[in-house]
Amino acid sequence: MKKSAITVMPEYYDKYIMPVDDINVTEALKRYDASLFDKTSLAKIGANVYEPGKWTVKDIIQHVIDAERVFAYRALRFARNDKTALHGFEENEYAVNTNVAKRSLDDLLNEFDTVRRSTIYLYKNFTDEMLLRSGNASGKDITVLALGFIIAGHALHHSAIIKERYYKLIQ
Repeated sequence: MKKSAITVMPEYYDKYIMPVDDINVTEALKRYDASLFDKTSLAKIGANVYEPGKWTVKDIIQHVIDAERVFAYRALRFARNDKTALHGFEENEYAVNTNVAKRSLDDLLNEFDTVRRSTIYLYKNFTDEMLLRSGNASGKDITVLALGFIIAGHALHHSAIIKERYYKLIQ
């Protein structure tokens, strides 16, 4: 199903969904994948940040991975018609509780690629009926389809932030 079929989406997530092309959700997941992140440029940036207190590019990649796992889990629960309301997750708390400083950029990008391939398989096997099911996460109703486009758009969003704010560090 295409993005235009989304019926239930909290307003906050439109910043992730709107920039994604109106294509099939599995195609969006394939298009907005680890290839969004230029390994050569990211390696040059290293552990530098554009402003004190901001995440490193490795922190951002880990965040994208963590968020994808959370959103895919929500999608699985809602697709299976689980009506249990799900709590949110605190991204900053996740960020300070990783081992990202000791991991290589290659390792993180490989993990992101693996997680994305898993998400694609998950979405590839959802029926249209499943994609249109909704559930409640973080106190907001959302469809499985919207979650798929959030996953794709979230990676796109963070790759754009890196290009806009971090590439200046290597020019």
